[in-house]
Amino acid sequence: MIRRFVSAVTATVLAVSILGASQTPEVVGATENWPAIFDPLVLQTLNLQLTSQDWDTIRRDTTNEIEVPATFWADDETPILVSVRRKSSRALPSESNPIKVGLKIDINELVDGQTWHGLNKLSLENGADAGVVEEGVAWNMHRMASAPEGDTYDAGFASWVRLNVNGVYIGVYVNAEQRDKQALRQRGLWVGGDTWLYEQTTEGALLEEGDPDSPAIGHLCYSPFRTKSQGGLCKTPNDTALKADLPAWLDMDAFLTQCAVEALTDNKDGLCGHNNNAFFVDYSEARMATGLRRTYFPWDLDTVFQSTKGNIYGLRSNKRLVQSSYESIILNHATFRAQYNAKILGLTDPATGALSTSALQAFLDQLQPVLGPALASEPYTSNEGGSITRLKSWLTERISNARSQATANTNPSPRP
Repeated sequence: MIRRFVSAVTATVLAVSILGASQTPEVVGATENWPAIFDPLVLQTLNLQLTSQDWDTIRRDTTNEIEVPATFWADDETPILVSVRRKSSRALPSESNPIKVGLKIDINELVDGQTWHGLNKLSLENGADAGVVEEGVAWNMHRMASAPEGDTYDAGFASWVRLNVNGVYIGVYVNAEQRDKQALRQRGLWVGGDTWLYEQTTEGALLEEGDPDSPAIGHLCYSPFRTKSQGGLCKTPNDTALKADLPAWLDMDAFLTQCAVEALTDNKDGLCGHNNNAFFVDYSEARMATGLRRTYFPWDLDTVFQSTKGNIYGLRSNKRLVQSSYESIILNHATFRAQYNAKILGLTDPATGALSTSALQAFLDQLQPVLGPALASEPYTSNEGGSITRLKSWLTERISNARSQATANTNPSPRP
């Protein structure tokens, strides 16, 4: 996507007036402890300063393409020069009066090489759909599922922040770690020429970093990994061949963990339920020889926590099960279905599960005093204050229901 800047002169004006004529923006090294920025139990206050004209421009920009210069800082920090644009989410309180809008803050767009606590970008979600509590808790359930030692799933981080724009409190946002090359560098995964990053959408995989396409893109030419919009399909292997082929190219433990958390949060617009809203990283064959496999990362968790009785294998419609291609091909495979059921039961095990009812209740109890005061003064939503209480009840029912489904499940018949 090509974006354009407005107020070109404003970048210089802001740099001089706010940073000082002789001061240059602070460049923060990538070695800083970036996970601390995403501590879910620390509510940071972030600040943006930009001209009122530029703020009006981007908050009303429904193309999500216009970027404007601004200064940015967390409380007690020196401001730095950044670029800001609106993200593609519904504005609050309304599009006719858009004030609390989703924002993408680009740290190094205007100052080459600049980072903020090791980050190149910030993605601030305004909670217009699920609500900031629900969306942030969904992110942290993926993070908690990443925790068990030996588990290869690394979903990334997310926290909550208070945002002030030009000194005015806008509200609480979810600060979701950007899935980009920098995130891969932070984890020691990015090697130029041997690593590829893609965004997964319902239209197929969109190349973000790396060129040309990865070996896995060429090999996984069959459904559910390739769509007609990507140039046609090859035949999906039968169940016997699929059992051998998938683990050679795909990190199945990580994939099934992501599917399990999507099911536990009743997310029907994610990777497994809708072939959508994810990123994935691929590797060269040389790096795959060391054990690396394609790994998916969740994104855009704003359609969550709907029905406590949602089917963990698909979507019930008119008393029949409707499945995405991921669900019908992978979760209907007897071996992978058994692994998926075991993943659901393991994550929610009452004694040891990272997503057990007691573990989730404890997290929400810790979260209440962190978010409660900020939510009480939230200017542009009316239902956030009761969200933590609602989630405690919802998750108790959901975990019980999902465990019952996984325990009672009979593996499907193999495909020919």
